[in-house]
Amino acid sequence: MYKSDQLYDEMKAIEAKINNMTITDEESIVEYFKQYTLLIYNYKWLGSIYDIYANDVSVIRENGHKLVGAGAVVQDTTELLAAFPDLELTFTDAFAVPDGHGGYKLWRHFYLDGTNLGYSKFGAPTGKSLENKKSLGLSMSTVRFIEGKWRILYENTMYSGEWIKQVCTA
Repeated sequence: MYKSDQLYDEMKAIEAKINNMTITDEESIVEYFKQYTLLIYNYKWLGSIYDIYANDVSVIRENGHKLVGAGAVVQDTTELLAAFPDLELTFTDAFAVPDGHGGYKLWRHFYLDGTNLGYSKFGAPTGKSLENKKSLGLSMSTVRFIEGKWRILYENTMYSGEWIKQVCTA
């Protein structure tokens, strides 16, 4: 089997899992967002960002940088994946609790691994690696059922920004 066939089968299996999910509780909401996140980062399904982020989402990143709208999240994620085309996200923990307003607060802890093989906002590729556990990611989101889908309305996400900068700097 070709690697491309294997990747295709993996992506379609995740997509089928998402499509067959019924969100009924905290555990299922966590699984729903984990699967979408894996499609976006590990398989580069950037269009899926529009499936899980509200059109007017507000995302606060490390250093207080603010992204407004799903399109801004797509651009930010595209820049990261362009700098690290082999990027892989690995979850270490995720959980959700009801927010008292019909939605959930969702927390995700993950590591990013990949090699700086593409241009970044810091310059030309360096060939340096994120070295997995040195590149920690934390995210807290408010999610609600909007327009027939569970979507992120508000999010605080922090990557290891200084480490990513070091990796992308010659």
